Amino acid sequence: MLILALSPHYDYTKVALFDNYDMLWSENQRYTSMELEVFPGMTAQEEFRAERVKDLLASKGELIGNISVFVAVGGMLHPLESGVYQINVAMVDDLLSCTYGESPMNLGAPMALRLANIAMARYAYIVDPPVVDEMTGTAHMTGLPEIRRKSIFHTLNHNSVASREAVNIGKPLRECNFIVCNLDTTISVAAHARGRVIEVNDIQSGSGPMSPRQSGNLPPLQLIELCFSGKYTLEELRIRVTGAGGFVGHLGTDDFDEIVRKARSGDRKFQSVFDTFVYQLIKQIGSMAGILDGHVDRIILAGQMASNEYFTGLLTERIKWIAPTALHPGRDDISALVEGVMRVMTGTEDAKTYQ
Repeated sequence: MLILALSPHYDYTKVALFDNYDMLWSENQRYTSMELEVFPGMTAQEEFRAERVKDLLASKGELIGNISVFVAVGGMLHPLESGVYQINVAMVDDLLSCTYGESPMNLGAPMALRLANIAMARYAYIVDPPVVDEMTGTAHMTGLPEIRRKSIFHTLNHNSVASREAVNIGKPLRECNFIVCNLDTTISVAAHARGRVIEVNDIQSGSGPMSPRQSGNLPPLQLIELCFSGKYTLEELRIRVTGAGGFVGHLGTDDFDEIVRKARSGDRKFQSVFDTFVYQLIKQIGSMAGILDGHVDRIILAGQMASNEYFTGLLTERIKWIAPTALHPGRDDISALVEGVMRVMTGTEDAKTYQ
């Protein structure tokens, strides 16, 4: 059974073809700024990107009609349970209208459905979209009635590494408690209690620890004063907090390996920012341990930063009193998509309907 998996990003789409679980090939299909600037917005690129995928398939000698299943990363939808969702018109409408927020991921489901229709394939899915929300009402509440916390995080990678680690330790996922740290351009730290994410920081708002491009939690009154200082427009401050803060704001770079090298070499500014990042991450992990009542089977470090041995060694030493650490470096969203689809195709899980 041939499965085509799609993961759209700002200037490229990752495309991969699988035969059941086996990857046949994978390619990052990149777009030039000239190709993209003709579109009035992100979602207007959907048909163009889908046509480029068709061209890629043709260049590799693949007949689109031979593909049985199309799967894509989920986008900004209303809060959902974790699982595999059949792509339908309601989902596509919400994504292309950006009803719940804008993201390159919004292009995935519309592209998959368009290509599935061309192939006359029955199956088009998304798996564990970033809006999965399994938190309790207590976790959503804040000190202001007008503001409620959201659950927006790297759901696909979180659930994938948690499932793999459960296999590694020989326990059913439904009996495991994990703290999962996805350490990439944005950072999410979550408490996984018996297969459900009951607490996590919202990466869309930039909350949690400082990250390569996000400010992390900020003192509320100082942030309010900055908002009304006249120095920034709303959009400028939004970008500063969610895209130009963190490492970039302090150091002008988000290259984590370079930051670690300079911190270790004695550069005081880089060392100060690196130490602050580690401090904030430990604080976030500790809070998740509290949410799990101290019953933690593993602390899982995933994402690109988990490849840096100095950083993971330092962090592991500081948090070993909570639980052993497991490393799952990098992100393999494409394989996680296919794993989810295969659960449906083999009958071990039922696909859900988006409403």
